Amino acid sequence: MVDLSESVAAVGDVHGCLAPLREALYRAGFIDERERWIGEDARLWLLGDLTDRGPDGVGVLDLVMSLQRQAADHGGEVGCLLGNHELMLLAAHLPGGRRLRLMHSGEDDAHALFRERWVGNGGQDADSSRLTDAHLEWISRLPAMALLGDHLLVHADTVGYQEFGDTVAAVNEGVTALLSDPVDVEEIDRLTHLMTKRFAFASDDGMAAREFLRTFGGRQLVHGHSPIPLLLGIEPQAVTGPLVYAGGYAINLDTGLFLGGPCLVCGLPSVPSELP
Repeated sequence: MVDLSESVAAVGDVHGCLAPLREALYRAGFIDERERWIGEDARLWLLGDLTDRGPDGVGVLDLVMSLQRQAADHGGEVGCLLGNHELMLLAAHLPGGRRLRLMHSGEDDAHALFRERWVGNGGQDADSSRLTDAHLEWISRLPAMALLGDHLLVHADTVGYQEFGDTVAAVNEGVTALLSDPVDVEEIDRLTHLMTKRFAFASDDGMAAREFLRTFGGRQLVHGHSPIPLLLGIEPQAVTGPLVYAGGYAINLDTGLFLGGPCLVCGLPSVPSELP
């Protein structure tokens, strides 16, 4: 079990793999066998990309949304970041009544573009048929970043977030405004491309991560998005924990679940004292 006295526990990219997520949360002591929250006042965050590629993205959405409500009733917290796959899903299935702000294309062309992008990145017809406006409205309000004590949580290992502001609040406000009615086609397209970039913090000395942390706060960056087995060239089943890199300034929690890697619920440890 995860030590629920840790300040925060986090889960990387789930990608529609509902059964492994359910089992991991049960083993960690957050839910019981009936998917009821038993974590009391514990804090759990998911780093985005709940959907696509795997078999039951809507099931994952339903579970996380339910646990978010249950945890709040017990003084706990379940948070979730906006991932690039949530963004693509949202763009392909705008909630009823949402309008597109069009500059250079017709509405049908814009919807076709977003739908093609979503399907090309693992979007599932089985999810599409079960999505409701409640799912989509919840997604549209997800934060892009979260600062939790010494840990700065983002979905993607990219510095593109800086294009929306130089504080966590400013970035989140900017992204939420972009996803509000009417949705700007060009802006959501730009945000999608920004959030699919990778490897911005890969240097051994951690300089890029440190600069990013100086801008937004925190002493250690936590992200998903880039599967650890692909980065390390190992079998997904060989992943046993998060990847700590960039001189200790960055932690990657994408275990490659949809590839066959484990679903890990990781307690975020105290930041080592040697990190300034």
